[in-house]
Amino acid sequence: MWPLIKNNIQVLLAKKGTLFLLIIMPVILFSLGLLNNSASNMRLNIAVMDQDKSALSQSLTAFMAKDGSRVNPIAQEEIETKLLDGKEEAVVIIPPGFEADFLKGKAPEITIRSLKGQEITSSLKAGIDMYLSALDSLSKINAPKDGQALVSAMEEAQSQGLQLETRRITSGEVSQALNFASGMLYYILAMSMLQATSLILSEKHWNTLSRVRQAPVGKFTYLIANFLTAVIFLLSNLLALFILTKTLMPVHTTLPMYLLWFYFGLIWIFFGIFLALVVTSRAVYASVIPIITTVFAMLGGSFWPLWLMPPFMQKLAMITPHYWAIDAMTVIQKGQSLLTQRTDLLALTGFLALFLALGVFTLRRSRSVESFV
Repeated sequence: MWPLIKNNIQVLLAKKGTLFLLIIMPVILFSLGLLNNSASNMRLNIAVMDQDKSALSQSLTAFMAKDGSRVNPIAQEEIETKLLDGKEEAVVIIPPGFEADFLKGKAPEITIRSLKGQEITSSLKAGIDMYLSALDSLSKINAPKDGQALVSAMEEAQSQGLQLETRRITSGEVSQALNFASGMLYYILAMSMLQATSLILSEKHWNTLSRVRQAPVGKFTYLIANFLTAVIFLLSNLLALFILTKTLMPVHTTLPMYLLWFYFGLIWIFFGIFLALVVTSRAVYASVIPIITTVFAMLGGSFWPLWLMPPFMQKLAMITPHYWAIDAMTVIQKGQSLLTQRTDLLALTGFLALFLALGVFTLRRSRSVESFV
């Protein structure tokens, strides 16, 4: 068995394009998915209408820009227009008397307006509340005479190592960046696993019949060797992702996520074996791979959220493994177990069993070794 697997790996790695698709491309697309969404989630276009124009309000405005967000002043009459045009993701309105009320121990009401809902306003409000809480603590300690003195005390504390940053402390929240990166991974995993199983067609083209006749290798043994070869490349992908998420791009990933990605890869290995047994031409196989993988990824929600699609297409997406894998990723991020929420796991298992059964059926229909290779 091992000589067959070793030979398969050597044949696949002999082509530089295949090596790029099987090993490098999954890591690249996963990284781009994280970078694209992480950047958009962290940086905001914020407009500030400062009606107080005090040292404290200016300090708060400067704090909102420290995370890389673009913060610009805005007039009252421009708020509606810029929000509707999408030029500003949120508008922060600092009321008059903000500094005076804050120094008196009152809680001045800061208004945040946005058309993008709680995803934007909650994060922004958390940062503002954190900064004001730190100022309130300093105010109780130093008893500053005015806002400028309080701002100076904050700057001194920050120069001595005080850092303020927002972090997720509650479980059960879904990372859209990880969801999108996972969707892109599903897309390229399907393509790379189909590419790995295409070796069967290459063996047909090279007329491996004589080699199979001379060696004690059965049809099932031959296919199991090809299956294990693809599994080795799949595990290599997951190992590369593990190293990436622990070093260069730290992302909170869990064992169930890797098991889900592995299970999804198995589905496409079985589909690739079935397809290689059915298709007789490498040219046809090479043409079918991008069509199937791209259409399934588009329909299943790998490239964009499903809610952007019409209702009938959202229902149609359920015929793809991508739909259930993406939903399973959301379930895992919410802290739930796929063994408890069984729908996604049963659906993915159904796809795996279907493709496995089709492959076995197709193989059994080949009455002789000649019809197989």
